[in-house]
Amino acid sequence: MTIAQRLYLGFGLVIALILVIALVGWVKIGAVDAVLTQVNDVDSRKQRFAINFRGSVHDRAISIRDAVLVDSSAERQPFLREITELDAFYQQSAREMDQLFASHQASSEERQLLGNIQAIEKRTVRLTENTLNLLAQSDSEAARQLLMTQVSPAYSEWLAAINAFIDYQERDIQRQVAFVRAETSGFQTLILVIAGVSLVLAVVISVRLVNNLSRTIGGEPEVAARLIRQVASGDLTLDIPTRHPDSIMGAVASMTRQLAGIIKEVAQSSETLSSAAQQMSERARRNQQLVSMQREQTEQGAAAISQMSATVQGVVGHTLMASNLANSAHEETLAGGAEVKRTLTSIDELAYQVQEAGRVIDQLSEDSNAIGTVLEVIETIAEQTNLLALNAAIEAARAGEHGRGFAVVADEVRALASRTQESTRDIQQRIEKMQSGARGAVEVMERGRNKAAQSVEQARRAGDSLEAIQRSVNDINDMNTQIASAAEEQSAVADEINRNFSSITEASEEAAQGMQENVEASRALAELARNLQSSVGKFRV
Repeated sequence: MTIAQRLYLGFGLVIALILVIALVGWVKIGAVDAVLTQVNDVDSRKQRFAINFRGSVHDRAISIRDAVLVDSSAERQPFLREITELDAFYQQSAREMDQLFASHQASSEERQLLGNIQAIEKRTVRLTENTLNLLAQSDSEAARQLLMTQVSPAYSEWLAAINAFIDYQERDIQRQVAFVRAETSGFQTLILVIAGVSLVLAVVISVRLVNNLSRTIGGEPEVAARLIRQVASGDLTLDIPTRHPDSIMGAVASMTRQLAGIIKEVAQSSETLSSAAQQMSERARRNQQLVSMQREQTEQGAAAISQMSATVQGVVGHTLMASNLANSAHEETLAGGAEVKRTLTSIDELAYQVQEAGRVIDQLSEDSNAIGTVLEVIETIAEQTNLLALNAAIEAARAGEHGRGFAVVADEVRALASRTQESTRDIQQRIEKMQSGARGAVEVMERGRNKAAQSVEQARRAGDSLEAIQRSVNDINDMNTQIASAAEEQSAVADEINRNFSSITEASEEAAQGMQENVEASRALAELARNLQSSVGKFRV
């Protein structure tokens, strides 16, 4: 167990006893306070109210007697007023008594005594009122008779009941006071016992703590402090006597012996360390020079690689530009091919439309010839109609008056036949002109069809040429892509080499910095070795 644990345990026991005393005192004082509170705030007040009952009842009995004994009404009035005042005083005390019983717990015997008082009160008050009524009726003899036979015994019984309640409260107060005295007496004895036990325990704990501390330290604290200060000043030649090897003094003695051995080893090691630090510093300087040379050569290689990378980037740029131009030519060729195809389609459609127009015109020519034939028939019919109309007119003229109407009709028919012939000749002329125009249109359509066929052939040849150009552009684009890919790979390799050179340069710089730090560390180590030798020299072993 540690010293702190022992001290905690010892003082903890003492504190525990103090807490026990405080707790017991708090419990006892609480019990006494509760009893005294009950006596002072409840029981003594009940007793006081009961004494008020008794005074009121006693004085009312005297006043009733005096009121009955006097003869005149004027002499009786002071006694009647006193009876009323005493009754009011009694009722005030009774109300406060009821409040106490309602707010605090009461025993069954106590409640029975109070109930007996209240029952006798009702009966006695009724007899008192009867007596006063007889006096008011000037029947003094009947009032005296009632006073002697019933009222006086009732008041005596009432006073006896009140005295019984007062005696009960007195006994209860005496019982509680006896309890308080017993509690305080027992508490005093308990305090003395606990104080004695605490004193004995404190003495035992103090003695054991002193012995434990002596065994733990191994001697007097002043002697131990003086020896430790000498060891701290560097004197390791001390002979520390102690009867307890496991004590602090024993540990200091063992530490002094081991520390002396360690100091000797440290002194030897510091000399070796100083020599090694000097050698390491010289090697670090040589390595720093080599790293500086390597860094310069690496920087030159990095510059050459950077120049080559820039050249490769230029090649890549030109190649990409050529590839873009080839792509543009390829797209234009595709667009031209598409236009040629659309032109071929349009020319084919035009040739078809020309052929269809030729066929329509041929059909129109044939229809015109048919119309001419029909017109010839119509003209023949018109001539025949004209002849018939002429014959009819001749016959009508022969008939005289009877044929006049028929002659008019014949004239009209002949006129109509004449107009028909004129219209037919006009239509015949127009049809002949239309047939002449149709023949010219057929010739023009034939020449257009031949030209369309020639245009189709030329467009096909142009489409073949564009396809050949497109294939050539695709080949050029593929070669540009391969050149660009190769240039990009070369550029990536150059960049990687450049990054490697940069990494080598950074590593060389870090190595140079590390070498410089090694040089400084070697110097610091040498300085530390010297300081260590100086520090070790302060100890006497």
